[in-house]
Amino acid sequence: MKKLFAVLLIVVLSAFALTGCGGGDKPEPQAEGTTADQTYSFRLATHYNTAHPGYAALERIVADLEERSNGAIKITLYPSSQLGDYTLTYEDLMRGSVDLALIPIPSQYDSRLEMNFIPYLVTDYADMETAFGPDSYFFKEYSKIHGELGVKLLGIYVEGLIGFGFTDLPANYADANVWKGDMVRCPAIEVYNLVTEDMGYSATTIPYADLYSALQTGIVDGWIGGTPQLNYTDFKDVIKYYVAYNVFAENIGFFMSQQVFDSLPAEYQAMIEDAFMKEAIHSYAVAEELDQEAIKGMEEYGIEILYLTDEEMQAYVDVVKEKTWPKLSDNIGEDVMNKLVEAMK
Repeated sequence: MKKLFAVLLIVVLSAFALTGCGGGDKPEPQAEGTTADQTYSFRLATHYNTAHPGYAALERIVADLEERSNGAIKITLYPSSQLGDYTLTYEDLMRGSVDLALIPIPSQYDSRLEMNFIPYLVTDYADMETAFGPDSYFFKEYSKIHGELGVKLLGIYVEGLIGFGFTDLPANYADANVWKGDMVRCPAIEVYNLVTEDMGYSATTIPYADLYSALQTGIVDGWIGGTPQLNYTDFKDVIKYYVAYNVFAENIGFFMSQQVFDSLPAEYQAMIEDAFMKEAIHSYAVAEELDQEAIKGMEEYGIEILYLTDEEMQAYVDVVKEKTWPKLSDNIGEDVMNKLVEAMK
């Protein structure tokens, strides 16, 4: 028995000795910023379904980053709000429990986030990169605000330009200085109500789910809040006119959790910023293409498209900047508004 115990003791001591001598087999720690043999798996949440052009943009980003990183960056997409609605997703970005997202921008965490709802920030597609691109005052200031909340802004994705859909021809629709009086449904966002009334219409808030029946029964004469694409897909059976006021650029954000971003090597940070910004800028051209396709579809369906001349459009822009923009200072901040106005001159 004693011999057996002695043998076991020798085996155990030998194992410890070998373990102690094995330090030379450990891999050398990588220098800061290097990425050899390390992979990063991320979850990306979006409200878009798999048929939406925005989802296709995400698929391109996933493929691009996986290729450029030699398989080190892997992103799993969660469409159709599988990880929660956009407000919950934004909270998860703040906490770091969701890595990436393409979602609408909730303003309840900071009223300055309503910067993306400024009317006539742009009036056509050619202005979008100047307004929202990486060198713009908007993007730099907006990035700071999100950063204070622990969220990294990677780009502004634009869906299209927003006009008004009507069931009947609105009188004096082209005159910015005339009160029309038509009742227009607005989403429950203050700036939509403000700009609608400043443009000469009566504003009312009705839930989106009730909008179709409200147009159909004459409770409202028209609505604001949709691109040509949405007017065509959801309301072509009830509207007869579409006025291309182009009041807002319908936009959402590419985001990453700041703490997740900060944990990455610099080279991967740069890859991610570049891949998402590239698709953000590409979305401006896609928005124009899809809007034009929808306008053509509306025309073929019998909906009359009403355009403004350059002079008429400029008159609306001037009215909105004079009347509506000062009202936004309480939420966005007077200093930010003034700098934004100066930057857009």
